[in-house]
Parts: sequence; C-alpha cells; structure tokens
Amino acid sequence: MSEEHQSGVAEAHPPPPAPETATEIIKALALKAGGDVCGIADPHAWDDYAPEGYRPYDTLPGCKAVVVVGSRGPTAGAWRSPDSRIIEVNGYDFANDRAIHVVANHIETQYGFYAMQAPSLPIGGHQPPTSMMLAAVFAGLGTRSLAANIILNPKYGLLYYSAAFTTLPLVHDPLLEQNVCPHKMCVATYRSIGRTPCMAACPADEGGCLDGSIGEDGEIASAYYNRERCATRAMNFGINSFQNALNEMIAEDDDDTRAMMVNSDFVGRSIGSMGYFKDSVAQCFECMRVCPVGRAERKLK
Repeated sequence: MSEEHQSGVAEAHPPPPAPETATEIIKALALKAGGDVCGIADPHAWDDYAPEGYRPYDTLPGCKAVVVVGSRGPTAGAWRSPDSRIIEVNGYDFANDRAIHVVANHIETQYGFYAMQAPSLPIGGHQPPTSMMLAAVFAGLGTRSLAANIILNPKYGLLYYSAAFTTLPLVHDPLLEQNVCPHKMCVATYRSIGRTPCMAACPADEGGCLDGSIGEDGEIASAYYNRERCATRAMNFGINSFQNALNEMIAEDDDDTRAMMVNSDFVGRSIGSMGYFKDSVAQCFECMRVCPVGRAERKLK
C-alpha cells in the first residue's frame, strides 16, 4: 500500500483537459451512455427565474456548469400502439438518468471535480429543488410549448431530462435562437380552425387543459394551461393519488369495504407506480400524440 493511501489522503487526479475539450468529452460520453441530446447550462442562468435555494450553486456550492441530458423515453412503437394505456407502462427506461450518472461519476473519478445529479423530484411539498424545464432551456435543448408548457426539442419533440451539477469548468451552450413551438403546421391549423392540434386534443372550453393564441408573427401570443385539471387526468396512479386513497381507506369503518379498497386494482397500480416509477409519470399523452414536432423521428417501418 502506498504512503498516500496509508495516510488516508486521496490520490491526486491529473489536471483536467481544457474546458472546450472537457465539454466535448462529456457530451460524447452522455450520448454513448444513452442520451439523445446533451447541452451545458450556465448555473447563473437560474438567477432571474428561480428563488434563492433553487439555483444550482445553492445545491452544489461552487457549481460552474450544469450538464443536461435528454432522452426519448417511450419507443416509437409505444407511441404508435392503438391502446393508449400501453404508453404509460412501456418504454420508460429513463436513459437520461443512467447517462447523467455516468457523466457525474466520470467527472469525479477522472477529473477530481465535484459532480452530482440535480435533484428533480420534490423533497417537500410539490416544488422540486431543480427545474428540469429550465435546465433544458438554458442548455439550448428546447423551448416551452403551448402543450402544457412541455419543453420541445427541435428534432425529437418531447424528451425526458436529467442534469448534473459540477464544479468542473465547461463551455456553456447558448439558448436556442428560434422557438420550437408553434410548428408551422400548427400555425396553419390555428389560422384555419382557431386551435392548434394540442388545443383541439384537450380544449379548455370543453373541460380540457389547454388554450392559447398565435400572433400575426407566427409566435405564441398567449398560453393557458390548467395544471390541476391535467394532474387529475394524467397522474392518477402516483404518490398524491395514493395519499388521497389512503385517507379514504383509513376512514372506512366497514372491514369488507376497506379490504376491497386495499386490494383494488387502483391501489395495486398506485403502489407499483411508486415502486417502479413507471405509472407515476403520466397516463395522458394526447397533446403530445398530435404534436408534429419530432414526429419524423417516430415514423419508422
């Protein structure tokens, strides 16, 4: 055993490559590990959009870059299935999480700089410590859409994002210069019927979640999204719905009725969604099914 190990001092890492080279290596590694896209965001881009405590350097002091990886999630076959239930349980391998773990580990073991996966699930209440929507935008990977504010990538459309904070200096990517939404087809549809495809799939004035308008310049003029209404349809088997069901089961006095509730398909799926984190993602994708952005990538033989 070396004297360095005997003394408890970690071995010194070789000096990292220049930021430009390190950026190329990190991006290539993220794509090789399963990501479809990768960008680098400036941690101070959050300053004007997120309150104190929700910025990258609040979670990792000294953070100099945010590596953002996006992956497609469901396969093209899952999108094409005529059974709408399939997409909620099939294809969620979260390649973006795997890729970001590889990136963070590489930065620490090879370069000797701190790195960690950005926390994107709520640790209290319903507000995540880090917005993956902001991360994707700031990394130049997409822009907000009329469809529930979902971030759309210009090539793939809907992607699932993970991010890593690091103290390793990297080159930050610029924001996209052109908004991905609305697609030119959506502009034409809006001019014709007063709705884009996503609005027509879930119109707010007919009990749905979406509304908005497109200006003469072909850009989004206004957008409306009823998040609470959407959650009751798209998140039926997640943690929140199980908590509500648990209250009802505890309050039920009849033993047989309570047993029936406990053993119901709903409770089984809810527990499965929390254990495997599949069904808890969403059960409604209708706004994305009709979105033309990224459709070419899902058109196979």
